[in-house]
Amino acid sequence: MTTFSRSRGRHRPCQLSTALSSLVRLRLRLIGIGFMLLMAISFVRIIPLIMPNYFWQTHKKYYSSSSFSTSKERRRDALCNKTLLEALFSSSAGAEDANTMRRMIALSPGNNTSCYKQYLPMFVNYTLNRIRHVKRHINLHIPKSGGTSLCQLAKQYSNKNSKFTTGNSGCWEGHFLPLWCNPAFVPGGDREDWLSEADASFCDAMDTTLPTFVMNENYLDHPLCTQQRLYSIVLRDPVDRVMSHERHLLNFERENEEERLQLIRNNYIVWALSSGATTEHGKRLSVVPVREHLEIAKDTLSKFDFLLDLSTLAQNETCYKNMLDLMGLAPNEQTPPGHDMKGIGKGEEIAFSREEYRKMNLLDIELHEYAQRIITHDCEFYSIVRERMDFEK
Repeated sequence: MTTFSRSRGRHRPCQLSTALSSLVRLRLRLIGIGFMLLMAISFVRIIPLIMPNYFWQTHKKYYSSSSFSTSKERRRDALCNKTLLEALFSSSAGAEDANTMRRMIALSPGNNTSCYKQYLPMFVNYTLNRIRHVKRHINLHIPKSGGTSLCQLAKQYSNKNSKFTTGNSGCWEGHFLPLWCNPAFVPGGDREDWLSEADASFCDAMDTTLPTFVMNENYLDHPLCTQQRLYSIVLRDPVDRVMSHERHLLNFERENEEERLQLIRNNYIVWALSSGATTEHGKRLSVVPVREHLEIAKDTLSKFDFLLDLSTLAQNETCYKNMLDLMGLAPNEQTPPGHDMKGIGKGEEIAFSREEYRKMNLLDIELHEYAQRIITHDCEFYSIVRERMDFEK
């Protein structure tokens, strides 16, 4: 018995150590499980913020290098990098990024102008090569902004050049029909899915089936087909535009008038630039823009080749002429041609005061202010591009 007692005494510290070790392992496991649960809860909470819907998830790579993933300061620092820019300019798919980077470097608050001047020759060369090699064009037509006058300029050029085609009288094709006034409008619906019967990718289909110059009278398709097309847009003061747009619609006396008015009254420009990137097909006509859409609209606008605002450019005829020349649409006459739709609906009575329309279109107003900064910069930049083009002739 004495021997047995000593044996138990000798092993008791070892048994105690084993028990303590098991307890520590148990606590570590509980801590690990708790940490994993905490991470899971955080992930679930973050998901709705970074992926509002499935369609946004499918486009996250498209926006991975835009303002949604990096602060403006960090992007600006990264942009002033010769290696990065040379890699961009050597890529055939870099057009939209080149436009964004050029404008970002030039317009970023507190930016050192030496950075922009250092890379300006590279941007000019890239833009010249793009204009010379990409001859096909798509314009996102924002109603009552002057786009129809641009269509008339395209038709003038088409009359002189048989290889330059413009489609129907409104410069748009079936996929791009203006649903806001078209009988095909379906409340809460969408236009037809363009590729439902096509085997080619969207950009290939756009390149092979559309005229040289085409106007999209609907929302913009994403991602942009910048390898195949130059992109442009004509803008106007958002409050003046929406009031004119509503009068124009009322003149048609269409069915589903309230649903159509809902579309055109609420930040239509932001909707046209962003809804194709944030909402799955079939539901885009019912989208009411929020700030998320504004940020996408700004990002998209920065990728366009040409932004025009006729009221602004009327005060700078040289800029206006440079832009149209580089687009291949310089008018034969000093004054751009008029069109049959101008002034339609002018006598129609609209529902709200100017101030009420302003409050309904605050996102469009902010976007328009952003566009004015781009246009001011572009006027200077495209004058340099034009001088370089004239010098090399």
